[in-house]
Amino acid sequence: MKEIVAFIEQKKQEFAKLHLFEFLANKNIHPNQRLIFAPLLAPFAVGLSDLNKYVLRESSSNNKVQELINKYTYKENYYWRWYLQHLETLGFNQLMSCGDFRLLWGEETQKTRSLCSVLERYAWKASPFQKLVLVKVLEATAIFFFEAALAVVMELQEATNKEYVYFEGGCVGWESHQIVNTPEMLQVLAEMEVTDSEREAALELAQDVFELFTEAMKELFGHSKTNSCNTVLQVSSISGFDRTFECLDICQ
Repeated sequence: MKEIVAFIEQKKQEFAKLHLFEFLANKNIHPNQRLIFAPLLAPFAVGLSDLNKYVLRESSSNNKVQELINKYTYKENYYWRWYLQHLETLGFNQLMSCGDFRLLWGEETQKTRSLCSVLERYAWKASPFQKLVLVKVLEATAIFFFEAALAVVMELQEATNKEYVYFEGGCVGWESHQIVNTPEMLQVLAEMEVTDSEREAALELAQDVFELFTEAMKELFGHSKTNSCNTVLQVSSISGFDRTFECLDICQ
């Protein structure tokens, strides 16, 4: 298992170098523009609830790893509510119309939209050990994503004195909801015997899930470029800012 955890950490470091995270860190771009992709996460954020309840969870199992995964699924089952509240507070719900559903279900957002359906295929009838690997990758990508988004949200909070619940609550919550590094799980892992074939399958699964999220992040970055590059935003009318921001070289 140590080899698998080390591999996931390596892939996480590669994930951190994606252009979307450079974009999120660029303070020359207005925070609202850096979070412009937030509505596109709706199918994934809401779909995670079904992934947790109907695929990752197996309530009748007496497998120790599965029992801990079950606990994880209950803890993570409410983030979609925070996500919807975040969209409302940020004002993105006012920008959506029936026509915008073409964007959510169009070619431009196919990879982001299909995240949960592909994850469900990976997890369906998977062993508890394979589910554990999948959850570990979910944790690795989510924690880094929320940390990057939280920094942008904090800029908005400082300027507006508003709370943006989903990204902030989500990021803080992820640290306490990790399951692999808890004493209980570490004890279970210490007692687990993994065959060579199981280890190879786990490494392949981790690689596939990281590729899945990498492609989605690239898609979100492409959407962000399209909606913010080569524009000058007069932002005094939104979010309490009183100066002009330009989209700079990172989007070119």
